Amino acid sequence: MPEGPVLLDTNVFINALAGRGPPVLRRLLEALPRLFVAAPTRAELAWVRGRLDPDHPGTARVLATYKALLSRMDPAKVLVPADADWLEAGALAGRAARAVAGGGGKIATAFDRVELISDALTAVLARKAGLAVVTEDTDFEVMAQLVPGLHVLFYDRLGQN
Repeated sequence: MPEGPVLLDTNVFINALAGRGPPVLRRLLEALPRLFVAAPTRAELAWVRGRLDPDHPGTARVLATYKALLSRMDPAKVLVPADADWLEAGALAGRAARAVAGGGGKIATAFDRVELISDALTAVLARKAGLAVVTEDTDFEVMAQLVPGLHVLFYDRLGQN
């Protein structure tokens, strides 16, 4: 388990629920009421309500799982962005996109852009609150280089150092 206060990124939840990733993911979900989450992560998790086919036989089970997960998040531990946070995140996402493009990658679709803005907003909120982001998303490697004071813990690397 990570030391100190942490904020869980969306992929922690998705991979833990799917049974992917290291055992630390399941331990993080067990500790969920004590851990922090950014509002964009809640939105990304709620996205499945609109995305899943309501007529599919497995949809009700998946929705119940996500609803239970969202209900276990302590509202006092959900970081909600202010307008200034959105503006800072938009600028950070632009700088990150430029850095990714300079490294040979690209932000090609509207989905890529929205995901990068969401990650940037999560990074801004975590840094502002003094929390480390727990993730597997390499966008946060770029953001950690761009944002002084942003701490990122890659869960696939925990315990390997």
